[in-house]
Amino acid sequence: MRKFLCAFFILFGFSLFAQETPDSSESETSGTVSTSENENQEAQTENTLPAPSKAAPEEDDDDEIDLSQDALAKSTSPVNAVAWTRDGKYFATSWNNSVILWNAASNTIAAVYSNFVSDNSNPLANVTSLQFTGDGQYMLSVRDDNTALVHSVGTRSDSTLITGTGSSIPDAVYAGDYRILIALDGQNLYESYRLSENGNFAIEEKLDFTDGIWGLSQSPSGKRVLVTSESGAIHLVDTVSWEVLAEFDCYTLSRIKPRFAEDGVHFVAAKDANTLLFKATTEDSDFLTIEERAGFSYCAEISSDCKKIAAGVNTGYVKIYDIASGAEENRFKLIYGDSAKSLAFSPDGEYVIIGTEMGYIYRWVLSGKPFVPEDERTGGLQNSLILSVGYSRLGTNYYLGSALLGVGYRNYFRSHFYWGLNGNLGAGVPGGDFPYTYYENGESLSQPFVYTIAFGGMFGLVYYNENYDLHIFSEAGLGADMRFLYNNSINYPHASKPYFGGFGELLVGLQWKWARLWGGVQFDSNLHWLTKVQLGVAMPTLTFRKKKQSQ
Repeated sequence: MRKFLCAFFILFGFSLFAQETPDSSESETSGTVSTSENENQEAQTENTLPAPSKAAPEEDDDDEIDLSQDALAKSTSPVNAVAWTRDGKYFATSWNNSVILWNAASNTIAAVYSNFVSDNSNPLANVTSLQFTGDGQYMLSVRDDNTALVHSVGTRSDSTLITGTGSSIPDAVYAGDYRILIALDGQNLYESYRLSENGNFAIEEKLDFTDGIWGLSQSPSGKRVLVTSESGAIHLVDTVSWEVLAEFDCYTLSRIKPRFAEDGVHFVAAKDANTLLFKATTEDSDFLTIEERAGFSYCAEISSDCKKIAAGVNTGYVKIYDIASGAEENRFKLIYGDSAKSLAFSPDGEYVIIGTEMGYIYRWVLSGKPFVPEDERTGGLQNSLILSVGYSRLGTNYYLGSALLGVGYRNYFRSHFYWGLNGNLGAGVPGGDFPYTYYENGESLSQPFVYTIAFGGMFGLVYYNENYDLHIFSEAGLGADMRFLYNNSINYPHASKPYFGGFGELLVGLQWKWARLWGGVQFDSNLHWLTKVQLGVAMPTLTFRKKKQSQ
């Protein structure tokens, strides 16, 4: 009996351990991911795509440099789409059931575009694709409720609603600034263009793809478009003649949509879940193959200079690959359990905007340094405190000139204009016999210095060369001053009465980084025409800086 009970408890304990082990590991994996109703809807629309594999964190975590940046925003639904304007002034991200337009220079919100624009639109629809026109005046968003919206960036409003004819609109892109290529029924490619007489859009069917359309990507000119079918074939289409120029059928269906490069020749696509191809449309051979053992997630993009590829990896990373060598160049680690849903390089290649499955929006600085808003950067047109020394030639032969100590402030209230304040303390040094005797209270002043205290304001015009951090400026100022004579005697000090006056000046100068040199002419009501030159440093300051508020 005792042996029987011991065997029973051993088997019972072993069975509990076997049952609890997989449950506990599953809770660790899924406990960091909150599944919302919108995510369930999105999963239904993507049921034809392979599900992401949740791989364990890579073993070399301890050796990597943490390049994480602060999240810009947190959505309750996945951030399916991000995009930059070609001039880098704005970037856009999907967010909850809306689209955010961001000021790229400051990471602040410029506008929020609601999905609700008419009675037949769904305010709870999720944005699946975003794109700007080449001139940055309009933005196109595709939504999962079988509609697309054309947003006016200039007026920051929703201008046009396009409704599909089938169950969904898989994708849409601009071909030029006013032509839109769109798969209204998921199978036929249509062209939508603006009618000049009333601003509305006309739609014409152009091509029929029997195996369906899943993704679109256009060249910068809009004259070529990659049409990805649901079977995985990629068609290169001429949007002028509407001729299919080439077909690439070696790709299996994945969650990564093929993307054209800025050169209009190369594109990146997924051969399978673990392989990316960087390929030329004019060649039959693969240009570059990138493989990841853990597999790629939802997105891959090419930098504007065609030197880098960024892609999401199932281990919770965004990785940067060098196209020339195919080697991994950099990586960005997301929160455990999260994965990149969308990403886009900035036009200058310095930043990557990342939207994640958990709803985070990141701005990743590729240098690894924290992002600094434009008005807080060490270079550029910044409000500055000026400290200087200088020399002024006095309008008389009796003085060698006047040594100057100056302090000033410059406020750049427009890109090429600034105002400022100046204060100077001057000491005129005699260079010969004083030509007359000056008496003050019965005492004569022999070989006196002339001391000047001046204060004034000015207005300036500046040209700034960002490559060399060089300012070329000119400024005009007005002010008041006070002068007096003093004999600098320790035993018999004597000073004259003060002489008050006013002055106007015209100055030109250069500033390289913090070093500043300027000079010009000055007319003083007491001493008439003077010349002066000053050398100083410009120290950035936060004083009077205009604070930018998020809308």
